Amino acid sequence: MDLTAAKSWATSAEKMNHGSALGAYQTALKFLDQHVTLLSSSSRHFGVVSMATSSLAVDAFSCGIRHGELTTAVELVEQGRAVFWTHLARFRTTLDELSMARHTGAALAEEFKHLSFRLRNAFDQSTEDQSPQIRQLTMQWDDVVSRIRMLPDFSRFLQPPLFSDLQKAAEEGPVIIVNASQYSCDALIVLSDQGPVHIPIDLTRAEVSELSSEFRSLSEQFGCSDQQNKLAGILRKLWDDIVEPVVKTLRVSNVRPGSRIWWCPTAEFTLLPLHAVGPYERNRDNLSQIYISSYTPTLATLVHARRSVSQYASTQYFVAIGQGNPDRGKELRCVAPELAAIAQRLVPIVSSFTSLQDSLATVQGALDGLNHNQWLHLACHGMPNRTQPFESSFTMRDGPLMIKDIIRSNWQNPEFAFLSACHTTVGDEKSPDESIHLAAAMQFSGFRSVVGSMWSVDDEVAQEVVSTFYDNLVDKSGKLDCTRAAVALHKAVKKLRRNNVPLEQQIVFVHIGV
Repeated sequence: MDLTAAKSWATSAEKMNHGSALGAYQTALKFLDQHVTLLSSSSRHFGVVSMATSSLAVDAFSCGIRHGELTTAVELVEQGRAVFWTHLARFRTTLDELSMARHTGAALAEEFKHLSFRLRNAFDQSTEDQSPQIRQLTMQWDDVVSRIRMLPDFSRFLQPPLFSDLQKAAEEGPVIIVNASQYSCDALIVLSDQGPVHIPIDLTRAEVSELSSEFRSLSEQFGCSDQQNKLAGILRKLWDDIVEPVVKTLRVSNVRPGSRIWWCPTAEFTLLPLHAVGPYERNRDNLSQIYISSYTPTLATLVHARRSVSQYASTQYFVAIGQGNPDRGKELRCVAPELAAIAQRLVPIVSSFTSLQDSLATVQGALDGLNHNQWLHLACHGMPNRTQPFESSFTMRDGPLMIKDIIRSNWQNPEFAFLSACHTTVGDEKSPDESIHLAAAMQFSGFRSVVGSMWSVDDEVAQEVVSTFYDNLVDKSGKLDCTRAAVALHKAVKKLRRNNVPLEQQIVFVHIGV
């Protein structure tokens, strides 16, 4: 049996309402894992990955919910989403723990690193995926992985995480998975100290898709005409149908107002601004007045970001990159004052502050800057590419800094990135569950905490947000703390509301990560 056969089994079992459906999804996702492992981590194979994963994870999640297997539902949706990034992470697995596991561990870690490097290069240079060299290397790679799994404490090396591992994502606050499947739409709250809580959503996937299309059309007109009422109408509907029932359940679960919560949307829900919903009526609180929202593409990403506390936290190297005068594209007049305000605030407190502007803000200059700094502020044009997402880019003086350039880099201990550019969370419209966008590229490249934007940002609004944001990112000891980013953004946005900034600009920035 292979992936195609297992997917057909799942479809047939769903049609017949047969009890084997959940087992079919589990089998299909297991084959998916093997299938993806044999592909390159290069963007050339993204189409194959996205076709293979199409709706599989969201349907598996729905099946788990309908069978009352809530923890299994979480495991399955994690296994089948952001597959490209998960696969990429395999070749970058931190092997420190393995290297310290006596002599055998160190030798196996070296062998694994060597084979991963050779396999990745072979894939990237190959035009024929099933070449004998790749088959041979894959067998050797599988063999070393099997031997690593025989070591004490490494039995689940590179295995999909169990719910008990994923639940750690909720240690600092609940994570709400919001799922759209052809079979049902559901929210599931993952809490740190009890089992998941299910909330049915009374919408069909077609209705969610229609809502996201309506919102996308509207967002393309932001700044051109007054769309406040239409936007408030969509945010109100999302509140009534999805978020208000979640908030009521959070209150019953003793998640106190003012706490942080994390949204983990799937399918078309990834395209909607869940962080900004509310009744938008006098004397009633919107979500942002009740909880502080962040996003995470998957639970595993959040768990990993929490664990990755830098051993170099005492030294803080910050780079601010600003490109207000690209060779192509309109001038951004607020970039220079934005960087000047950041420098004024941070130069006295960080170990090192580097500013790269105009002629210095080139593609290579930006990559070099990122190689030597753990903290990043990037102010420039963001260019999403909805059909070729790996070509989404930041505009530098000499051309585009693309996602594919970012993922080839191997940065040391990155902490935080503020992407003061347009559309940095806009990804591939056909594969929203793969999270291929600029902000995700930063997070999956190791940044623990990222601020990005969902649509076009007004230049002056960005400058205003940034100024308040960095004031609040500094902790009591006078150090930058990336875990304060969500609260810092929350406070900066609150100030925008008081200054009567248009609604779409109040809600354009989002926080992803710890």
